[in-house]
Amino acid sequence: MRDLTADELQEELRDLLCLAVVGDHVRWVAAGEEAAEFAEWLSKATAQWRAWADEMAKYLVALDVAPDGRVRSLAKDIPLNWVPDGWLPVDEARRLLADRLGTVAESASYRRSQVTDPDIVRMFDVVCLGLEAQRRTQTT
Repeated sequence: MRDLTADELQEELRDLLCLAVVGDHVRWVAAGEEAAEFAEWLSKATAQWRAWADEMAKYLVALDVAPDGRVRSLAKDIPLNWVPDGWLPVDEARRLLADRLGTVAESASYRRSQVTDPDIVRMFDVVCLGLEAQRRTQTT
């Protein structure tokens, strides 16, 4: 069971780190009237994604598994071209991010169903609820 839990934590760690890296990029290239407001939201969201990733890494360390947040590992997990090159209108950036948040939240929910340790389940609950709340703020 340790291997399954470690795999789920490792995958979630990478998803959260990918969100943070791409979130920073989107923050830099978002353009339009609401770009400053969106950038402020993204700055807070990326900090949260990194904090959740750090928690996942701590659980991996407790399982005596080395967390893998290397750039080459993240690059394998980022779907190709989900963020286009160049400037990105804020409305399109919100839509892209909301879609990705939905995907990552669904993956986190599935991973939560695969683990049995109550502490790890609670951590996944926090992440799932947080991602869904963030997604809702970008679709309203």
